[in-house]
Amino acid sequence: MNERERAILTAIITHYLEYGESVGSRTLEKKYNIGVSSATIRNVMADLEDQGLIEKMHTSSGRVPTNSGYKLYVEELIKIRKISLNEKKRIEEVYKNKINQIDSIMEETSKLLSKITSYAGIVIEPFIKKESIKKVELVHVNNYMSLAVIVMNNSHVRTINLYYENPVTEAEVRESNSILNRLMTEQKITFTVSELEKLLQKMNKFEHMKIEDKSSNEREKIFFDGISNLLESNATNVEAVIDRAKLLNRPDYLKSIFVKLIETDKYKNGEVYIVFGEDFNVRELEDFSFVFSVYTVEGSKGIIGVIGPKRMEYSKTVGLVNHVSAEVKKMMKKIE
Repeated sequence: MNERERAILTAIITHYLEYGESVGSRTLEKKYNIGVSSATIRNVMADLEDQGLIEKMHTSSGRVPTNSGYKLYVEELIKIRKISLNEKKRIEEVYKNKINQIDSIMEETSKLLSKITSYAGIVIEPFIKKESIKKVELVHVNNYMSLAVIVMNNSHVRTINLYYENPVTEAEVRESNSILNRLMTEQKITFTVSELEKLLQKMNKFEHMKIEDKSSNEREKIFFDGISNLLESNATNVEAVIDRAKLLNRPDYLKSIFVKLIETDKYKNGEVYIVFGEDFNVRELEDFSFVFSVYTVEGSKGIIGVIGPKRMEYSKTVGLVNHVSAEVKKMMKKIE
């Protein structure tokens, strides 16, 4: 594309993003200061249409961007808007509170993204297969059951139930608890939850113990806020709204879509990417765009981003996602 084609395509997309309507050559000439006549603009528009970057709306002479035009815009033409001081303060205010658990950070981040963009905020927390334990607190419930409250090194808190075949007294539970924490603090021994189970079973009283750990089957966690923003945007008919609502109320299914996306190794840490809904091959997502950044914890990938209508303020949204992602990384470093 030459500079004139770039300028006219950018103007057409800018107009459509702002007004949601097609635009003709006369409006482009008067409003967007392109510097050529409307006749020249019409000729360029015809060329852009031949390239599949814009298309006519019905019999109107105006044009709107195609999916290919959108993709070219976000890959080459978009200019990222710097976020304002007020936006920076608003973001930093959220993280000023000393949030010391990853879950809390991720939940607050999804809410924040939804509020500052008016779209839906989505955060996927990576699944860490071998989290090491920072601290254990064994709580005696009765002689045949205890509760283990486990603080992981990444500040996750997990609880598991311990069931005993032989009775175990409260004093014996306290003693075992002291032994475990001495191993970690004095001898600097690290172990995972599965290794904790084996360690406990080596102790006489816990030999025939059974563990119930519901969280052990959890994969990546998803935090999703602002669903109503998506239900209200771009809906063409009642049936579309119903189908969209069904999809958005299946967070595990959405999570699987996005996890599959980052498993491709196509996306690098710290970069902000835009993926259009049709690229997911899910009909209910076709009218949406996904703006996101990837982050990694102990070799596992997570996502911070927003889902919004294709007619999204991309320049603003990319800047906001980028800044929020940077703030989250700072928080994660503090936890580490």
